[in-house]
Amino acid sequence: MTGFSSPDGVFLRSAADHTQTKIVKIALVVAALMIGLCALFMAAPAQAQTIYDTPSKQPIPRWASLKFNETNARSGPSRDNKILWTYRQKGLPVQIITETKEWRMICDPDGGIAWVSKNLLSPRRAVMITGTQSQELRTQPKDDARIKSNVRPRALAFLDKCRDGHCRVAIGRESGWLEERILWGTQSHAVCKRPDILTRLGAGRE
Repeated sequence: MTGFSSPDGVFLRSAADHTQTKIVKIALVVAALMIGLCALFMAAPAQAQTIYDTPSKQPIPRWASLKFNETNARSGPSRDNKILWTYRQKGLPVQIITETKEWRMICDPDGGIAWVSKNLLSPRRAVMITGTQSQELRTQPKDDARIKSNVRPRALAFLDKCRDGHCRVAIGRESGWLEERILWGTQSHAVCKRPDILTRLGAGRE
């Protein structure tokens, strides 16, 4: 190491030594930044949202609900196609089983399949109570939890979450837990078979 002594005998570094020290510090900073960037890029794929090979980039099938009290169901994906029937229930749960850029083929709780405009659907999840008997809305996701009220068959509710075989729902201003097995709209699989391309939609409901 090169250097010189001051008049009072204190050893002083040369200018070259100071430069070398700065270079080492800069190299350490650059190395730390590179390590941080590598860690960030390695973690990015795990955090990235899955993009599906569909017009909407969303999975098929998936759930939605009717946005309005009147929704025309058509035989094909355009307004030129025949109106098969008209839904008259806002919040009705439906499952999207195929799609185009602007239209969605849906399945309803009665098994009806038709096309509706994507603008008539809401991504908000809803469910329908199945069966012929009233169901008990409880305060907790337990079979022995306190009963808040009884819910009639085919009643509609907005879905919050499900766990332990129960789902938290909102019916009007009241919320609570129902058994998942009696709800239509929580299934992870396709509940309706997508019709063959030659099948005429609505043939069985005319």
